[in-house]
Amino acid sequence: MRKLSWLILGLGVLLLAGCSVKNNQTEQQAQKLQQTIRKNQKVWQKQKSAAVNVNQKDLAPFVATIPTGYHDEDMSLSRFKNGSQLVVQAQVVNLQAEKPTLVTETKTTLYIKKVLAGNKDYQGKTIKTELSGGLTTAKFKYTSLEGEYIGKQYGVKNPQTEVYNDNPNSPLPKIGQTIIVGLNPFRPENEHDLKQHQENGLTTKNFYVINNPDVTYWVKRDGKYQLNNPAFSKRDNVKKYPNLNGLSKYFNQHLNG
Repeated sequence: MRKLSWLILGLGVLLLAGCSVKNNQTEQQAQKLQQTIRKNQKVWQKQKSAAVNVNQKDLAPFVATIPTGYHDEDMSLSRFKNGSQLVVQAQVVNLQAEKPTLVTETKTTLYIKKVLAGNKDYQGKTIKTELSGGLTTAKFKYTSLEGEYIGKQYGVKNPQTEVYNDNPNSPLPKIGQTIIVGLNPFRPENEHDLKQHQENGLTTKNFYVINNPDVTYWVKRDGKYQLNNPAFSKRDNVKKYPNLNGLSKYFNQHLNG
């Protein structure tokens, strides 16, 4: 009986030691992640500060709108979760400018804090995605369909000037903010699409595409999850689209962090 008691005591000590080691490792990983985020915040802010912010240079397209074809009566939590292969609560770890093209995109690193729907193995992992808008050169921002540079009309004379602009329906979050999005694996349309993304370090193994970012995309600001598209937050639209705005309330009530 005494031997059994000592055996149980010994196993208890080992279990406690194992839990302590695991907790220490988890804490160290969290600290390392936050250090990385702070470092990336400084780099990104420096790059943004050096660029010309042209969000208000071209005012008309910067008015947020409700995407054509959105029907609020079809929206629900189950439809949102079923609409993507992976639905996650994730923290923005990094934002990086991509090689300039006619469409401005920002390579984004996400740390998945919680899997809301899909493969739970992704929880605690880091993946890459793309967000609309960000840093580019004036040449690509202000080139007409005919190939003419029209930046001078907006006060940007030099085509090589670094500029920063947001997509009005999907403004970029800040590094460190938490977002909720639906994701699908990257499936390139053709060889050119594949190579273009590979040039930015985005592959079929690490890159996931955000599903419907103009609608089902939330960012945590001032302690609350809010739809990232400002158009849905307008007073009239809050009443007009109760199902989608209702999901914001649900996330605020049920998700921490």
